[in-house]
Amino acid sequence: MNDPTLLLSEGQKNCLRLVAKGMSSKEIAKETGLTPQTVDTYVKASIARLGAANRREAARALVAWEEAGSSASGFSASELTASAAETSDERPGTWSRWLGLPPIGGRVNDLSWAQKTVQALQVAIVAAATMIALALAMAGVLKTFS
Repeated sequence: MNDPTLLLSEGQKNCLRLVAKGMSSKEIAKETGLTPQTVDTYVKASIARLGAANRREAARALVAWEEAGSSASGFSASELTASAAETSDERPGTWSRWLGLPPIGGRVNDLSWAQKTVQALQVAIVAAATMIALALAMAGVLKTFS
């Protein structure tokens, strides 16, 4: 089955089309009359069926297929999601890599409970260190000018 659109229901396709327009789950829910949870369920199912890494990649693959029309009959869903991934702008910044912070949004969360806890602790430690550094800097400035 080469056509990725045959893998998706009309509701899933509609949600992905709206994702491609940059809409959030809440905005899509208002537009379609669904609940945000239903929209998320449709989008997650679409991601799994298309083999995409995230909702934007799945939306790009669907839009690419629909724009190509019948000329894309030789492409499979995996090829379309792979080409969508190449255009993805999800490269973590050097600071977040250096600090070991988790990526912000966009990807399916498949971490274990322990990994999620470690990631949350990393964010908390970086936030605490930042607050301490700011407090010390402010104290130094106040001491200098007093």
